Amino acid sequence: MAVSHVKATGITNADASPAVANTAGEIGGPAPLKVVSSGSVVAIAADSIDTTYQFCRVPSNAKIQAIFFESAAQAAGAMDIGAYYATDGLGGKPTALLAAAAIDQDFFASAVSVAAASQPTNIVNESGTNTPAKRVQPLWQALGLTSDPGGNFDICGTVTTAITTGTGSMGMTVMYTD
Repeated sequence: MAVSHVKATGITNADASPAVANTAGEIGGPAPLKVVSSGSVVAIAADSIDTTYQFCRVPSNAKIQAIFFESAAQAAGAMDIGAYYATDGLGGKPTALLAAAAIDQDFFASAVSVAAASQPTNIVNESGTNTPAKRVQPLWQALGLTSDPGGNFDICGTVTTAITTGTGSMGMTVMYTD
């Protein structure tokens, strides 16, 4: 059995001779962390599949580091957490929050249960799609778009299992660099 010593790219860059500068907010590069919080949205009793909840808006070039989601007990229900073009109309992209218009409906999380109350939980890669390598890319690139559309993206929940009781609040906090 071999004993290994493996360095992250940022450490390899820092140890190089001469040292290689790391890009701010990317691998090994320090950058100011920005936080956007939704406050909360309230689920509506009998919200059916494909209902959307807009939680937070971030710039298309945001490098998403963490997404904390919490919910009051809704008795039943689940939702995906993903990215949509913002409804502000910037960037000339669709502004409809129809599930069919999602850039990636479950990019961050898939079928997160809201049946029972939950404390703030980091769901930035619950789906397994938003890997550590993608979290150092601008969001537009991590989502697989070929160019930056500019403007903003909305981080949204899309109901995948109907919410029966509703009336409980749900909230989200997104942490990113740019």
